[in-house]
Amino acid sequence: MVFYKNITMMNKRVISRWFGIAVSCLLIYALLFLSGCGSPIIPRKAKPMVNVYNGARAYCTKVGVKGLAREVNKKLVENEYIVGEPKNLADYRVETEIIYNPVDEDYAKDIFKIVKVGKLLPQEEVSEGSVQVILGMDAVVPTFETMKVENMILVLNSTRRRGLAKNMSVKIDHNLSRKYKFYTPDDADRYFHETMIYYPPKLLDVATEAREAVGYGEMTEVENLKDVIVVLGLEFDPRTKARLGLDKDEDIPEVRIVIKKTDFMLRGYDLSGNLLFEYPVSIGKNPDLDDKKEVGDNRTPEGTFKVVSVEDSSSWIFEGEYAYGPWFIRLATQPWTGIGLHGTNEPEKIGMPVSRGCVRLHNKHLEKLMKAVKVGSVVEIRH
Repeated sequence: MVFYKNITMMNKRVISRWFGIAVSCLLIYALLFLSGCGSPIIPRKAKPMVNVYNGARAYCTKVGVKGLAREVNKKLVENEYIVGEPKNLADYRVETEIIYNPVDEDYAKDIFKIVKVGKLLPQEEVSEGSVQVILGMDAVVPTFETMKVENMILVLNSTRRRGLAKNMSVKIDHNLSRKYKFYTPDDADRYFHETMIYYPPKLLDVATEAREAVGYGEMTEVENLKDVIVVLGLEFDPRTKARLGLDKDEDIPEVRIVIKKTDFMLRGYDLSGNLLFEYPVSIGKNPDLDDKKEVGDNRTPEGTFKVVSVEDSSSWIFEGEYAYGPWFIRLATQPWTGIGLHGTNEPEKIGMPVSRGCVRLHNKHLEKLMKAVKVGSVVEIRH
């Protein structure tokens, strides 16, 4: 009996000891997980690679700052992101863009908090685990927080008409009664179909006066922008507009866009059903050409969708190339995001299933399509 009691007591001590060890292990496990180290058994998803591009190189020179992309890289490294070598990309990008695959949305939002500026642009064709940050003029103030902010006006000429920006600067200056300083006028990075006036919220009155002096211009408020930016569009250069085939906008009726995947064709019809134009396209590279079923399946979704935005994609990078052409016509394709119509740097592949889900066109056809679509236009994608 005594022997049995001793064995029982010994078993209780062993059980108690192992129970204590198990509780300690669970506590350590919980502390590791909550501290951000991830699970020792199920590793957390690695942070994506981030490539930062300075899209406002010439503007940085005008405002007297250096190393915009490098400074943003430093902030990302401090937050344990792996970054690529920072690069210059463009001279006068206005708004910062954060471009990412939809599966990396949480990280893209985290990067936005670090950079403190940027439009989040999910893009199906961007590789998973890769985020691109294209810094615009609006990134200067959030990045260089100690800089002295003096508001000025920059006039950019997006046409080929010589002396236009200089002459218009004089006109705007006279209209403002010399209340603001001007940067030396310069050429924009690309053609703008319409004159644009970008401004920070507190300079609405100045931007409005500038527009009155110019006579044209869509007003766009940009948070964190330092200066008023006036970009003179093709209204001021009819010859260039005609050469690009953009001078007959008033002759194009409201259209219905239909894309048939098995034909690799995009067709535009008027409301009576008459064919107005047709262009060859490329679609998702999944060989079954079926409807999209999940993120990353390389299929183009089918259905009737609306255009939610038309974005300047001329400086978007994919695998080191300017791969998207001049415009990205973004579609509301819920539950999928990042699907749209855009140009290509591989025109020889138009007419084949090669994309990750978007619809690609020849850049010259995309420019013509821009005359027919706007935000709210309907695009139907069929099998």
